[in-house]
Amino acid sequence: MDLQLNLAPPRKKRFAHWLSNRIANRLEHDSYIWRCSSAALLIFSSFISGLAALGMPTGFGAVADIGAFVLASGFVLIFATQAIAILLSLMYLPVPRLFLGFLGYTATLAYFVFFHLSFGVWPSIWMAGAFAIVGAFIGIAAGWIWRYKLKGVKWVAAAAAISAVSAAAILYPLGEGVAEPSSAIQHDADSAAADVSVPAVIGPEHLQLADPSEPGSFQYREFTYGSGDDRQRKSFRSGTELITSSVDASGYITKWPWLKELFWGFDEEKLPVNGTVWMPEGEGEFPLVLIVHGNHLMEDFSDGGYRYLGELLASRGMIAVSVDENFLNYSAWSGIPDQDFKVRAWMLLKHLQQIQTFNEQPDSAFYGKVNLEQVALIGHSRGGQAVAMAADRNQWFAEDKSLDSLDSLHIQSVVALAPTDKEIDDKLAMLQDVNYLTLQGARDADVNSFYGDRQYSRTSFSQETANHFKASLYIAEANHSRFNSDWGTMDESLPGGLLLNQKGMLKAEEQRQIAKVYVSAFLETTLNGQEGYEPLFQDYRSGADWLPASTGYVSRYEDSSFAAAATFPEDSNKAKLPAGGKLETDGMLQMSDSSLMDDGSKGSKGVVIEWEDSGSLTLNLPESYSTAVAEEEQHVLTFSIANLAMELEMESPGEASADSAVDTAAALPPQPNIAIEIVTTDGSTVELPLDQFMEVPNPFDSTYLNIPWLEKRIKDGKYKDSAEPVFQTYRLPLAHFAEEAGVPLSDLQVSEISFRVEEGPGKVVLGDIGFSQ
Repeated sequence: MDLQLNLAPPRKKRFAHWLSNRIANRLEHDSYIWRCSSAALLIFSSFISGLAALGMPTGFGAVADIGAFVLASGFVLIFATQAIAILLSLMYLPVPRLFLGFLGYTATLAYFVFFHLSFGVWPSIWMAGAFAIVGAFIGIAAGWIWRYKLKGVKWVAAAAAISAVSAAAILYPLGEGVAEPSSAIQHDADSAAADVSVPAVIGPEHLQLADPSEPGSFQYREFTYGSGDDRQRKSFRSGTELITSSVDASGYITKWPWLKELFWGFDEEKLPVNGTVWMPEGEGEFPLVLIVHGNHLMEDFSDGGYRYLGELLASRGMIAVSVDENFLNYSAWSGIPDQDFKVRAWMLLKHLQQIQTFNEQPDSAFYGKVNLEQVALIGHSRGGQAVAMAADRNQWFAEDKSLDSLDSLHIQSVVALAPTDKEIDDKLAMLQDVNYLTLQGARDADVNSFYGDRQYSRTSFSQETANHFKASLYIAEANHSRFNSDWGTMDESLPGGLLLNQKGMLKAEEQRQIAKVYVSAFLETTLNGQEGYEPLFQDYRSGADWLPASTGYVSRYEDSSFAAAATFPEDSNKAKLPAGGKLETDGMLQMSDSSLMDDGSKGSKGVVIEWEDSGSLTLNLPESYSTAVAEEEQHVLTFSIANLAMELEMESPGEASADSAVDTAAALPPQPNIAIEIVTTDGSTVELPLDQFMEVPNPFDSTYLNIPWLEKRIKDGKYKDSAEPVFQTYRLPLAHFAEEAGVPLSDLQVSEISFRVEEGPGKVVLGDIGFSQ
């Protein structure tokens, strides 16, 4: 008995032998086909690792980032898949263990990438599962083809069919077909409001001035000013012409990550004042224009993306400066500094102070060249909010005595390209007696609501101010990134950007052409005193010869001559009648005061009128107001309308709701049939159809993603609303009513305005009503 026990192998040795055997046989069920599938999954996991690298740059360059990410992913994959295979072998599971390890790793990696992109848990699971399983089936199909040496068309066809069917089976629940190009709902060639090439019956004449997007007559030179020791930017290091002192933002920034300091070589106490300048040659003084970018990946520098504007403005006699605020941008590695909104505006003010100083230094290129009474700020995205905050600096920086020298400087104009509009310290910028222009794309997948329209509503002019105006332009097929030539074409970093629907979108050059036309004309008017471009802002159709005809536009305008008869303030739920009078309806289904957006986040408000068949809304004007308008020769009836057609339920009985843009368009009611009737003080009545001037545009319908199913399910429903109502301003010259009535314009004095609707149903928002010169 003792002899037998001594001959038996020790328990530990038996266990080691068993373990070794299980490890050696871990791949016993991974046949040739399964190994081919594992190889395909290796390629898929490397691919998504490379895409993730492009969305998480380190500053060492795309090639280095991709190589590092793919290599790191490969090491983790080898360890993870072998561990899974061993574990399954220990459990004696008769499955392709290595393959399951590759499948699980690829799906897990894809899940974390999609979840990091704010897709949410379940959409991330769906997308990751689809990605991994499609990769697996492609590998299986490839294995069959190679295994059978491509013998027979049937094998090839079978493999291709299996791959296609598996991909379709997985992806079909995620979306119904392929995303269509976004468009204006019922955007057809007959709509003058949606196509600049189609004139209205009574439309503006095309401007015969020089194209504002073309270079002007000034020669200019380019140079930089900066710290002289910038770790990342040679142009602000050895290549800089003027040396600037750093500024201390520690009074605003309290958290500056150590990785950010490692990358840049400075912290919040030594922020650099760096800028690229395009300076007109010749004797000054010249107006000054600062251009600032918004939030983007920190390592992918943004300030060079506005060269097209800087060069254009310099050629037209303006000093243009593109401001470097890349160190305030987001990094996947070091995050974003706290108070970045406020500091973006503060840095702009510090740049203005630096240029003030340069303007007084005889050895500076700025010496005696800058007209500090004629300053404009241009901002994009968060920069678009920063420029408004800088123009209203006392709301945030009244206690900052270091900015006192700016009291002698005058910011005349502000331009915001697809701006944000977030409360900072529970405050928003309120612009007074500052010219304001904002541009926004309906296909913007980053700032996907027209927040610039809120700042438009918070821009006002005092009675003493003359020749000031505010304007907005909403562009059907424009997005966010293409206003910056360095941001690429997608509004999301990779890999999420691949999901964005790019079909039918304006080319980047076309979108920047629109920006050049409007920004140049705006600053020529407000800074250089050029006359004649105002009609472009009053009605975009007057600039049809300069604008791409392949998209739709909606524009809004108000100038300092506007005498309001009815307004709808952002901070009130009731119509305001500054001169008195009365607003009433006859036959309308509903009249209510409302913000354009259901959550009240949009500043633009008006009176909502909804009707089934016909009716009218009438504004009675006090005699004193009518007399004053006539005496001031304010002979243009001005108001704004936004179409809420998408809010009406137009489904036939028993039909299900349609998700696609095409079905939505088919379900909408006909174009609102609105007539404008005026009653004069002598009792005469004149009526003209509104579409004789311009139709009421239907909202632009945007399909943001290639998989429409995801639009309501990712990013907390950010893309759930495919269309946004936006105000279109109408300026109806009273001369047309006088002509219809057969009386001289000087004898026409309005006592009553009625908006009459025929046919229905319909629903619109009517904005501020009044008269302008």
